[in-house]
Amino acid sequence: MSLRLTPVLALWLGLGTPAWAEPPTTALAALQDEAVRANPGLEALAAQKRALSRRAEVAGAWMDPMVALEYSNAPLSSGWIGDHPMGGVQLKVQQTLRPARWSQQSRAVLELQADAAGHAEDEAALMLQAAVARAWWLLARTRMLEAVTEEHLARVDDLLVAARARYETGSVGQHAVLRLEVLRDRLTDELGDFARTERTLEAGLSGALSRDEAGSTFETPDEVTALGAPAEQDWLALGRVHRPQLARLAADQESAEARATLARTEARVDPSVWAGYRLRTVETEMDPGTDLISIGVGVPIPVGSARRARGAEGAALEEAAGLDARTAALLDAIEADLDGVFAAWERAQAKAATYEQTLLPGARSVLETTQADFSVGRADFASLFEAEVALLDLERARIVAIVDTHLHHAEATALLGTDPLGAQP
Repeated sequence: MSLRLTPVLALWLGLGTPAWAEPPTTALAALQDEAVRANPGLEALAAQKRALSRRAEVAGAWMDPMVALEYSNAPLSSGWIGDHPMGGVQLKVQQTLRPARWSQQSRAVLELQADAAGHAEDEAALMLQAAVARAWWLLARTRMLEAVTEEHLARVDDLLVAARARYETGSVGQHAVLRLEVLRDRLTDELGDFARTERTLEAGLSGALSRDEAGSTFETPDEVTALGAPAEQDWLALGRVHRPQLARLAADQESAEARATLARTEARVDPSVWAGYRLRTVETEMDPGTDLISIGVGVPIPVGSARRARGAEGAALEEAAGLDARTAALLDAIEADLDGVFAAWERAQAKAATYEQTLLPGARSVLETTQADFSVGRADFASLFEAEVALLDLERARIVAIVDTHLHHAEATALLGTDPLGAQP
C-alpha cells in the first residue's frame, strides 16, 4: 500500500506563516516509559512469557528410566525363594524411547509460544503508550481551550461593563446587555465542563501509570504547532516489520505448524527396552543355580494413539490456517485505518494552516475594525458581538485542528508499531 500525504501557538495570531515543528515529545515520552514500567498488566504478560520460556527449557525431556527390584518365584507355602529352583531376586531397568527429533520439536513449540507471548507484551505496551499519548494530548487540548475561553470571558466581562454603561445612557438597548450576560454565563458553564474533562483525563493517566491520583500532576504545553504528515512510502510493509500484533500472529501460526509436525512425530510408536539380572539361590545336581539375564523390547499397538495424533495434527493445521486468515484481516484493517488516519491528519494540517494564515487574521481584523467603528458609532452592537463570538469559535477550531495532528500521529504510530515520522522507507 502506498499513501500520499501532503500542543498551541500564541493565542493572538497574525505572526506570519507557522513552522510545522516536531511535537514536544520529551514529557510525553517520559510518561509513556513510566506507564510501561509501572503497569501491572504488562508485568503479568511478562511473567507469562517467562513461564513459557522456563517450560521450553525442559520441553522434550524423555520419560525417566524405570528401575525395578523383583523378589520372584517364592513358594506360597514358605515365601522363601531358596525353596524353589526358579526363585531369585531380579533387578530390571527399563526405558521408553521417543522418535528422532521429538525433543527438538517439543522445544520448538514452546519457544514459539514464548515468542508469541513476548509479542503480546509488546503489543500491549504499544497500545498503552498510544492511550497515554491520546489522553495527554486531549488534556493539553482541554487546557488550551480553557485558556482561550477564560480570555474571551474576560473580554466579555469588559464588554458587559461598557454595554451596561451605554444602556444607562440609552446608547444601546437592553438586548445588548442580555446577550452578553448569556454569553458570559455560557462561557462560565463551559469552563466547568473543561475542569471536569481535565479531572477525568488526569484520572485516566494516573490509572495508566499506576499513580496515586491525589498526588499526580501532569504538565502539558501552553503552545504547540501543528504536526506535518510524513512523506509517502509503503506503510503496510513498514507495519509488517514493526507491528507486534502481526509478529504475534506469525509466531502463533508457526507454533501451530510446529504442533502439527510434532503430532506427526508422536504418531510413531514409542518402543520400550529393558534389561534384567536375576540372582538365583538354589543349587542342585541338575541346576547349578546360575544367575540369569534377560533383554526385551516392547512396542505399543497404535490403535487409539494414531487416531489421536491425526486429530491433533489436523486441528493444528486448521488453527494455522485460521491464524493466516486473521493476519490477512489485520493487514486489511491496518491498511484501511491508515488511509483514514493519514487523510484526517492531512486535513487537520490543512485546516490548522488555514486558521493560522487566513481565517484568524481576518477574524481579528474584523473584530478590531468593528471595535473602532463601534466606538465612533458607525457599527452596531450586534456586529461587535458576532465578531467576538466568531473569533472565539475560530480560535477553538484552530486548537482542535492543531492537536488533531498530534492525535493522528499517535494513532498512526499505534497502527504501524513505529513512529511514521522517523520511519525509514
